[in-house]
Amino acid sequence: MRAADRRQVQGVVHAASATGQTVFVEPFETIELNNKIVQLGEDEAAEIMRILVELAERLRGNLGPLRFAVEAIAELDSTFARARFARDFDCTLPEFTSDASLELKDARHPVLADTLRSHGRNVVPITLALGGQNAETVLVISGPNTGGKTVALKTVGLAALAAQSGVPVAAQAARLPLVDRVLVDIGDEQSIAADLSTFSAHMLNVRAMLEAATPRSLVLVDELGTGTAPEEGAALAVALLDEFRARGCLTLATTHHDRLKTYASTTPGVLNAAVEFDEVNLRPTYRLMVGVPGGSSGIDIARRLGLPPHVIDRARAQLSPEAHEAAALIAYLHRSRDELESLKREATLAAQELAVEKAQLRTEWTERQRTRLKELEQQFSQAIEKHEKEVARAIEAIKERELRAQLEKQMHRKLVKARGEAREETDAATVTHLADSQSDLGTAAAHAPKPIAQSDLVPGARVRVRGLPTPVTLRRRDDSSAEVEAGPLRMKVALADITAVVANDPPSKPSLPRGVTVRTQPSAEPASEEINLIGCTVEEATRRVDRFLDQAALSGSSQVRLIHGHGTGALRRGLAEFLKTHPLVEAIHAEEDNRGGTAITVVELKE
Repeated sequence: MRAADRRQVQGVVHAASATGQTVFVEPFETIELNNKIVQLGEDEAAEIMRILVELAERLRGNLGPLRFAVEAIAELDSTFARARFARDFDCTLPEFTSDASLELKDARHPVLADTLRSHGRNVVPITLALGGQNAETVLVISGPNTGGKTVALKTVGLAALAAQSGVPVAAQAARLPLVDRVLVDIGDEQSIAADLSTFSAHMLNVRAMLEAATPRSLVLVDELGTGTAPEEGAALAVALLDEFRARGCLTLATTHHDRLKTYASTTPGVLNAAVEFDEVNLRPTYRLMVGVPGGSSGIDIARRLGLPPHVIDRARAQLSPEAHEAAALIAYLHRSRDELESLKREATLAAQELAVEKAQLRTEWTERQRTRLKELEQQFSQAIEKHEKEVARAIEAIKERELRAQLEKQMHRKLVKARGEAREETDAATVTHLADSQSDLGTAAAHAPKPIAQSDLVPGARVRVRGLPTPVTLRRRDDSSAEVEAGPLRMKVALADITAVVANDPPSKPSLPRGVTVRTQPSAEPASEEINLIGCTVEEATRRVDRFLDQAALSGSSQVRLIHGHGTGALRRGLAEFLKTHPLVEAIHAEEDNRGGTAITVVELKE
């Protein structure tokens, strides 16, 4: 209301306008109503709190079932989420190894795959193997910047962590060890506040990794030895990789240092790898090639990014002759690898085509032989049937009953004999036919068989017959034919079809290549019923036990005792794993308590 009319209304002034001409007044008549509204609001809030407290008390009585339901729902949600992830990214269930080996086939980084898929592109998978039967436990990855080296490290680390978290691995196949920790140095941790340079931050991180590393650790180091003078950085990187190798860690490291590439090429247990660079289009292909080092290609990438040509030419001129030679050698290795892979693909394709053609030819040959044998059987049946009809007609023409009966008996005996002779002749013809048809498969002998001396063809001799795959036994012979026995079957064959007489002497040992000799190593263990393995490593103990079991089996022992002691139990567990798959072992168990207990393993040998 206007300030001049203020006295006309009794109430409380709450405010005035900027000019002072207007005031805002709450009449006394509304104060009580406002107080009531406030009181009702407070009553409403108190009632809401009372209801919530009552509901909470009711739920508290069902706290156990509710908590179980929440956990079950979370577990089901996690399972379905992992299943959807496996389906969307074409994942595989990993296989865990006991020998600290790592093998990935067509592995992909799921985050990168998801990002590229939204742009209609596919990620380039990586394939590598470390540890296990492959003695190499260290992989040095080199190649150009933006080529995929760091992504390769992250892909391996993510695969290991996913597998041990119960998450399918984004790969076609994955064999991974159970690692106790994944030690990673990727990225730049420099800090002004903490007074850390790039090099200092890396060194502090690597020091912590060295303190925590064990033979069951997976180590991932990106750009090892950077941030300082190249010569010192390379020397330090070699020393660090050698330390991780000596500890038995599975280690993957990326680098641009040529010295590390040389170290990987000349050191046992260390393997080179490279991310490929397309020198024609001057861009990386992101393909990981294991076994060859990679070039940094920094000048080529700088040219692709638009640096002036005269700057690029001046940079090339600054390179040393050794650098040019190293780059040329790396390029040659890459070309050779590509050519070998191309030849391998062509050879595999040719082998597959040859196998298909061979199977088709064999099928056709089998059908032809089956048809020809069926024709021979039909001709034989027709001849027998014709002969029987002629005999029946001749007997029918005889009028005298007694003479007819006598002739029927005689002709029946002659018919049985004639059928047997005909069957033998048919078998001989079949053998001859099969032998002649071997040329269809290219199995004909390169040279004509030598004539067999008649004096060698004695009953009981083992002979080879044309068309038969294995030797048979000669039963008897005459001037033109012989009767041979193959298992339960007997048949008559022509003497001309006997190609060789096989000696009954035991087969001679296969000849060894020139320069190879065989010596029997004297046994390192005495022939006894037990062996003492206390103080041996698992590897040494398994070798000794393997030889010991061979000797025990040869001597006819039914059980032996392995004395390994208590210790930490590692030797006993290692021997148990080895014995479970040994071909001579029937069962294993601990010795009786009064004879050594778990310090001795009793091995039951197979009969």
